[in-house]
Amino acid sequence: MSSNAPGSSDMAMLVATRTLEKYAKDYYPRRDQVTIAFRGDIAEQFNYDKIRPLSEARCHNHRMVVIEGISQKTGATGLYRIECNSWNLIEAVGLWDAAAGKAA
Repeated sequence: MSSNAPGSSDMAMLVATRTLEKYAKDYYPRRDQVTIAFRGDIAEQFNYDKIRPLSEARCHNHRMVVIEGISQKTGATGLYRIECNSWNLIEAVGLWDAAAGKAA
C-alpha cells in the first residue's frame, strides 16, 4: 500500500500502537533473552542479522517505532525500526537515523 493511499496513515498508526504494546509486554522485559530478526523480505540486506533489544521503544510521528539494539553479528549498537507483524511477532524493518530524524 502506498503511503499516499487512503487509510495508510491510520494503518501505520495502528501498527505502531500494536508494536509498542507488544514490545513493552513481551520483549522489553525479556530483552536479555530475546533477539529480533529482520523481516523476511529484507533479511538478506542485513546479512540475516538479529538484534538484541537494549532500550524501551519510542514512537516517532505516531507511525514508526524505534529501539536501541545491538547487532548479534557485528556487536555494533544502533537504532532500529521495528514492527509487529500479522503473527504478532516483532520484526526489525530497518535502521533509524536519529540525527536526520528519518528511516535509513
